[in-house]
Amino acid sequence: MYQRGSAWWVQYRANGQRIREAARIPDKDGVLRPATTEAEARRYLRARRADVLGGRFLSPQAARLSVADLLDALETHLAAKGIRSLAKVRCHAKALRSFFALERAAEVTPASIERFKAERRAAGRAAATVNRELEILRQAYRLAVRHRHLAPPNVPAIDMLPVDNVRQGFFTPKEISALLPHLEPDLRDFVEWASLTGQRKGEASALAWAMLDRSGAVWVFQIPATIAKNKHGRTLPVVGVARSVIERRLQARRLGLDLVFHRTSKGKPGQPVALFDKAWRNALKAAGLPSERLFHDLRRSAARNLRRAGASETESMRVTGHKTPSMFRRYSITTDDEVAAALQRVDDAIAKGHI
Repeated sequence: MYQRGSAWWVQYRANGQRIREAARIPDKDGVLRPATTEAEARRYLRARRADVLGGRFLSPQAARLSVADLLDALETHLAAKGIRSLAKVRCHAKALRSFFALERAAEVTPASIERFKAERRAAGRAAATVNRELEILRQAYRLAVRHRHLAPPNVPAIDMLPVDNVRQGFFTPKEISALLPHLEPDLRDFVEWASLTGQRKGEASALAWAMLDRSGAVWVFQIPATIAKNKHGRTLPVVGVARSVIERRLQARRLGLDLVFHRTSKGKPGQPVALFDKAWRNALKAAGLPSERLFHDLRRSAARNLRRAGASETESMRVTGHKTPSMFRRYSITTDDEVAAALQRVDDAIAKGHI
């Protein structure tokens, strides 16, 4: 302890660093003020020592960290890792930055987290959307702890909202046949390919002719990890109707363009297949299909068709590119007709005395 003018300062070591700071104690209203006596400085130093030994220590620099600082550090970290979803992370972080503004990270409480949830829900945001935002905040705090900018006791509890909006949409083969004629030829091939293989939109739109091996009787796409969402490369044989789609794409191949799937956008041919929401909605309407159907429902449909056709779980995952069985099983959609048929089979078995 030492004195500077009328104020007392303390010096101590924490996490291998020597720290000097002005001793501060709360007044009768709880507002921190500079320590003006040696006894007050000693009391402050003992409290800091207890924080260090108890794992609660927060350096003066860390105490000044804002939530925005934590989010900046997270985005920098993710950018260095080269994740493909960085744009989505930044988008979801906007709500966090707006709500917490420059609030000190160490001063965020579970109560303020609950207020954030309530405000976002009142604004009409889905529980799943709020959870994605909360998960980003949780990642930011975890990174700060890993880098020893914050101690675990300084991290608020961040509980997720219950979610009951898991999508169950899918297309039957008849519905796909009704949908395809209402799409322009390039999009028609893209949608039909997705309905057969269950490829994600981003992966299918990135397929290039350099990835296709046509040397054998069975053509095979060598899908690199760089375009796969799970960052695991795989091979995808091209047979049957799927091969017919690729043969049509060969006929539509453009000189100097390596993309398998492309389209004319804003009058410019050879553009990557990216957003086509308007064309999708118009096709759904023309085919008499529900407007809430998603392109991703094609992936669910392909997964279900593979299992119904007798493909094993491993074979099906190889086609669709699912990394874990648990994720693939989320696509195991059962209709009311299938459940009714199962119950009828039980009645028939009882009537015949088989059970």
